[in-house]
Amino acid sequence: MNKLTAFAILALVVLVAGVGALLYRASTGSANIQVSISSYSFSPSNLTVKAGTTVRWVNFDTVGHTVTFGAHDDMGSGMDSGLMGHMGTFSAAFTEPGAYAYHCDPHPYMTGTVVVTG
Repeated sequence: MNKLTAFAILALVVLVAGVGALLYRASTGSANIQVSISSYSFSPSNLTVKAGTTVRWVNFDTVGHTVTFGAHDDMGSGMDSGLMGHMGTFSAAFTEPGAYAYHCDPHPYMTGTVVVTG
């Protein structure tokens, strides 16, 4: 077997594995959404998702931020990311319908809402 044939077989195996992973992920029914934290704001700041969706926040700022649910200085539902540095992440799975308001504790003007539908 020459190098070109071996490379073609390897490329085909990688392609099949990738397609298989995508099909598996699509079949599980869960979705993932990313919210960026940049320039002292959440983007998107307000989003609507279906129950079962996981939202992941990524801090692109060089200063620390939190994703804190409930009122300022109140952890509300108990979900809180803690202080996330640059490129820090926090994920939350939303299983129950409702509106979930959140903010950044050090910067309370940074706000957002996750609306979960059934």
